[in-house]
Amino acid sequence: MKNVLLGSLALVTAAAAGPAFAADFPVKAAPPASVYNWTGFYAGGNGGLTWSGTLTGFSGGPGTAAFFAANEFPTTLAPDLRGWLAGAQIGYNWQVSPIWLVGLEADIQGGENNGNSSITLTPANLAAFTTSVEQHSNWFGTVRGRVGLLAGPILFYGTGGLAYGQTEASQSTIATGFTLATCPTALPCAAGSVNSTRIGWSAGAGIETMVAPNWTLRAEYLFVDLGAQSLTVTTHAFVPPVSFTSSNPFHESILRVGFNYKFGG
Repeated sequence: MKNVLLGSLALVTAAAAGPAFAADFPVKAAPPASVYNWTGFYAGGNGGLTWSGTLTGFSGGPGTAAFFAANEFPTTLAPDLRGWLAGAQIGYNWQVSPIWLVGLEADIQGGENNGNSSITLTPANLAAFTTSVEQHSNWFGTVRGRVGLLAGPILFYGTGGLAYGQTEASQSTIATGFTLATCPTALPCAAGSVNSTRIGWSAGAGIETMVAPNWTLRAEYLFVDLGAQSLTVTTHAFVPPVSFTSSNPFHESILRVGFNYKFGG
């Protein structure tokens, strides 16, 4: 009887102490749900600076080899483009996992990006003349994919795709002391310009942070390559006339900041 009472007492005591004993054992908590939802359409604006350090190269037609060989016509000039831009972007993000994101974005930019360069030379048996080049790029757009790595509210991403935009180049060779309109035909004078819309590519990287459930801020570097614009001008100071061609590359480096509003929750 005594053994039965002791056994019953032990069972009651164990039952009463059960919750306390259970509390001593660690329980694995479910991972918290992410509070940052990047999936959805977004739109926003941006602005920044643009620059280019490319060189304009020159080549010539028949009869020009002696000019280049004697250093009597430049082989390169550096227009050194600088400018600003502002624009808007629209896109869609897919948050494919807690840490990975893919997306598609299109943007359109307007601004002023230009540069010029010139050199004055004095060839043998000819009057001194100045050769100049000038480049402009006033707008461009891109359609790019994005791949990003998420760290809490911060997105680190790379981007690349199609670029298109306007390019303009002008070139002149004018005898010293004259304009194109007043230059005698016996002196080396010629000028021309070309303006077109070109297609190229773009690539870059950036960082974006979610500052509110539907708002983000970003900083981005983008490289835009619209190829080289070719321009040929002809001077009638020689018989037969000779032509010089400039190759004007449009490669822009862009640093810009912006914001986005994400539609939906």
